[in-house]
Amino acid sequence: MDVADKKYFMKFNDAAGRKLRPLINDFEKDFPTATELEDSDNEILMLLAFYLWNLDKKTDVIKEKEAVPELYEPTVEEIERAILAYHVVFEKELTEKNFHEAVHYLSGILSGPNKKTPRVEYRRVPVAIFNTRGKRVYAPPAPEYVGALMSAVFNQITLLLKQDLSASEIFYHATLIHLKVIQIHPFTANNVKAAVLLEKWFLKEKLGNCFVKLPSEKYYFENKDRYNVNTLTGLSYETIDDERCLPFLLMLPESLKIREI
Repeated sequence: MDVADKKYFMKFNDAAGRKLRPLINDFEKDFPTATELEDSDNEILMLLAFYLWNLDKKTDVIKEKEAVPELYEPTVEEIERAILAYHVVFEKELTEKNFHEAVHYLSGILSGPNKKTPRVEYRRVPVAIFNTRGKRVYAPPAPEYVGALMSAVFNQITLLLKQDLSASEIFYHATLIHLKVIQIHPFTANNVKAAVLLEKWFLKEKLGNCFVKLPSEKYYFENKDRYNVNTLTGLSYETIDDERCLPFLLMLPESLKIREI
């Protein structure tokens, strides 16, 4: 399914869309749009970076409803690199080139011969997703298809950015973008972080800079068991069942309800 596909929009809109506008209005009151990031904003980004790093850590599905995923303590350097990536999202337009720059900062390639070329190439090796017990749970597409698949994603994003979309449509397509990146798994590492940033970037382009501060990272982390299950819509890229996408699509709107990061 393409990220511009409307097939499941009505189901999404019936379940969450009609509640979005009041939630968006409340969020915008708490986090008004600004042209520059202030020191207080960097404090928010620091907290979001903590959850962003934790999202990419492998954990099994948590069976106890009260359980919280085990916390990973990012290093100071990791937090600083994530903040640099957030600044790219805030300051630059959403393009494939700029996306590579943001992922570059997440990847820690800040020194050496590549430091002047802020780009992380798409993977050139096959990968598989395993759970903590070593069982393979998902096989992304072969590396020779990744570049074309991601180019198609960005072509569709470009078209969406030109369209006049409702708030519900914006959230719907943002979540499809997130899910598609997870399914393609375009990099050898940092794919969850990349997917979260791209989802947030689309929201920012369509709704305003304040959405860089949307605490979706915190919501996904605190519901990591559901996140893991809901993003697993097939055992391989070729066997993805699009009918299973709705539970994941409905997660992002819930992050609007978070008032404390």
